[in-house]
Amino acid sequence: MTEFYQTGLGRKFYERDVPKIAESLATIAEQLARLNQNIEKLNENMGKPEKAE
Repeated sequence: MTEFYQTGLGRKFYERDVPKIAESLATIAEQLARLNQNIEKLNENMGKPEKAE
């Protein structure tokens, strides 16, 4: 029996799909990090009293 990685679909999966999935996961991680930074900034600003004019 032929192994999955030896089939056309298997090669496509490992050569194209898996790298795309990895890139997408890296992008998601970067965006989550940015979101967390923004939330932390908002939380810091919410704790500061407003300046009277």
